[in-house]
Amino acid sequence: MDQLLSRRWLKGTDMLKDLVDSYLNYLENERRSSIKTIDSYKRVLDKVCKSLSKEFPDLKNWSEVGLKEMRFLVKELNFDSNVKRLSSVTVAHDIYSLSSFFNYLIRQKILKDNPVDLVSAPRVKKPLPKILTLNEINLLLSVVPENIREIRDCAIAELLFSSGLRVSELVGLDLKDYKSDQSEVRVFGKGSKVRIVPVGNKAVEKLNNYFAVREEFGPKCDAVFLNRFGDRLSSRTVENNLKALAEKAGLNISIFPHKLRHSFATELLGNGADLRVVQELLGHSSLAATQVYTHVNFEQMKKVYASAHPRAKRTDDNS
Repeated sequence: MDQLLSRRWLKGTDMLKDLVDSYLNYLENERRSSIKTIDSYKRVLDKVCKSLSKEFPDLKNWSEVGLKEMRFLVKELNFDSNVKRLSSVTVAHDIYSLSSFFNYLIRQKILKDNPVDLVSAPRVKKPLPKILTLNEINLLLSVVPENIREIRDCAIAELLFSSGLRVSELVGLDLKDYKSDQSEVRVFGKGSKVRIVPVGNKAVEKLNNYFAVREEFGPKCDAVFLNRFGDRLSSRTVENNLKALAEKAGLNISIFPHKLRHSFATELLGNGADLRVVQELLGHSSLAATQVYTHVNFEQMKKVYASAHPRAKRTDDNS
């Protein structure tokens, strides 16, 4: 625990914050969650700890959280610091974050049951993943690099779409993980699960272009993708550089690394790939997580039908 408390997420000394700190480090080191995800959980759990300590000063352990405390927390999570009511989507997300933390405590044998089950939480329909059109993907991947940074970024964009990697998986790649002769990459996913993912010919070509100039970054580690100091590239830098690449491609759209992962899955399913194969490629532990992409394809199909079929559009009847 002492080692965990030296980490940067929470520095509390009471038992409530100690276990939150342990959980955030678990997300970072074992689940390999993104910085954005960890920051989101930190925000929610910080608020929960502060609210509980203020309202129930004698509460020292998470095992003491019962119906009364949960009703209070649900009420607290409905409002921001300015007492402005939050959207049902935000509230549902925050309660889900708290529930995930409690599930972690159950696995650690600190709790027997999840206190969130004691209360009713708002249920909201999960939005479908946002994807890029094939034309947008082609424009993004057709950018001609003008320097070594852009050569690297073009390889990153191509690999994200070619293999459907999470950005945390991409920046975690080491040289030993990429097998160019077999066109495959070994990926360490969530929960430290390892999978082998194929790499497409276009991605292999752009990776070869990048490896030809990688030494110019002055490598200080064995990471595949390096920053200008020769260190491992961060997820946030990948996100920013991808936006710059999209701007150079003339794309006036919101773009994130995960959109390329979503697009990867949607294109595979749209072209007849087996759902379970896509599940394996994405590293999903649950088939339900992959099935959401079939709904994306159906929504696309409806849009095409509505715009292309001569009798699909509704017209005003003025007779």
